[in-house]
Formats: sequence, C-alpha cells, structure tokens
Amino acid sequence: MDLTWINVVDTAVKIGLGSLISALAAYLALIKSQSHEDQKEARSHFYRLQEEKKSKYVELLVQSQELIQANLYASYSPDSEGYKKYLRAFNEVQIISSDPIRLAAFNLVSDVQAFIFLNKNQQEIELVDKMVASAREKVSIFQKVAQGEVTKCYQKK
Repeated sequence: MDLTWINVVDTAVKIGLGSLISALAAYLALIKSQSHEDQKEARSHFYRLQEEKKSKYVELLVQSQELIQANLYASYSPDSEGYKKYLRAFNEVQIISSDPIRLAAFNLVSDVQAFIFLNKNQQEIELVDKMVASAREKVSIFQKVAQGEVTKCYQKK
C-alpha cells in the first residue's frame, strides 16, 4: 500500500509540476506579447503626432511667408480672415509643441505681425528692409527648430 501511495503522489507531482510550468510559460509569453503590443502602439502614436506637428508647423511657416510677401509694400488689416487663420495656426502650434518650438513660433509671429501692421507708406525704406529681414530670419529659425522636433526618432521609455 505504501508503494501505491508513493506512485499516486509521484504522478500528481509530475502532472502538477508540468501544469505549473506550462501556466508560468503561458503567463510570461502573454506579458511579453502585451508589452510588445503596447510598445508598437506607443511608437505608432508617436509618429502620428510627429506628422500632425509637421503639418501644423508647415502651415504656420507658409502663412508667415505669404503674409510677409503679400505685405511688402502695404499694411495689413488685423480684422481680416487671413489674419484670423494665421492666429489659429499659431495657437495650434503653441498647444501641441514643446517649449523651444513655442518660443520660436512666438518670435516668428511677433516679427511677422510687427512687419505686416507697419504703415509702410510713412516709413523709411531702411527700416522696412530691416523688419522684413528680421521676420524672414525668424522664419528660418523656426524652420530649423521645427526640423529638429519632427525628425526625432522614437525612443523607448
């Protein structure tokens, strides 16, 4: 009878140990798979956000350059639809961006506003030229800062 009892316990331990090992392996595989899926989703979200940022940055740059070019010789009205659209583009950039981008965008918009609202008929040509040069410089600075932002690669956290 002792031998039968030992055989029953031996078989139970073998079956239980096998089941425990299988359950542990399945659990570890599930955790690894879920971790991979989470990482994949985070990477996808990061690159979608990068594309959105790039689109917003390009829109702000294009509108800035259009306003500068269109107002080289005339003043601009702050109540126009074009200016409201420009402010919207600026605010969208401010909301989704990091501080370096926000600062570069603020400097860009500030210089563009100063230039487009300037009454060019009553100003010296040299002042107008300096203001347009400053606004164009801010466009290029913003381009460089934005380039650094949207070309970042995903980094695992």
